[in-house]
Amino acid sequence: MRIGGFLRKRAEDDIQYKMTEHLSRVQIATKALMRAIKAWRKHNFVELDKEVGIISAEENAADRLLAEMWLELTKGTLKTKLRSNILTFIKRADEVANHTKRASQNFLILHDLELPDHIFDKIEKAIELIQLATEKLVEALAIYRKDIQRTVDITTEISFLEHQVDGLYSRLKNHYFDYQKFSDNFGGLVIFDHAMRDLEKAANAVEDASDVLRSIVISEV
Repeated sequence: MRIGGFLRKRAEDDIQYKMTEHLSRVQIATKALMRAIKAWRKHNFVELDKEVGIISAEENAADRLLAEMWLELTKGTLKTKLRSNILTFIKRADEVANHTKRASQNFLILHDLELPDHIFDKIEKAIELIQLATEKLVEALAIYRKDIQRTVDITTEISFLEHQVDGLYSRLKNHYFDYQKFSDNFGGLVIFDHAMRDLEKAANAVEDASDVLRSIVISEV
């Protein structure tokens, strides 16, 4: 039993390290997304293209880490429920990078579109909240095996941030009716909608990952 417990602890240490490395890639992508929207707003195509490239590279790196962790977890050293929860956490965290990448690629397609400042303001705010939620998820992951109460508190904060993104997404949809004022391209509206939905989905994915982390720590009580 002592040997089994030691092996499980070492396996948890190893997987937490890899989860942290994976999440750091996601965090880099969300930070680059903020720089990307600012570049779009300034009509700086070169900078926008650069940030989209960074996001794509980080998303690809996160995918590789996801595959590595998947193989590691199939070894079965950890308990079945914990292994399942960790896999779900990783997949949800990976979705944040996926949606970030898709949103940035649509920014690139729309780079010539001149949006009103109040719309850019809302998009930037949504990305700021996603970035903050991701930072909090990084904090929660670092302590989830040491401080249960703080982990639960952080996941609650993440849920609050996600609700704010939902509110911004709803307000952004109200501006779709004004789209004809700054573009007569219906295809552009579809692409713009996809970009906004990916921002909302990125926020949802952060919250989903935090919910899984909360389930893990509560199950250990």
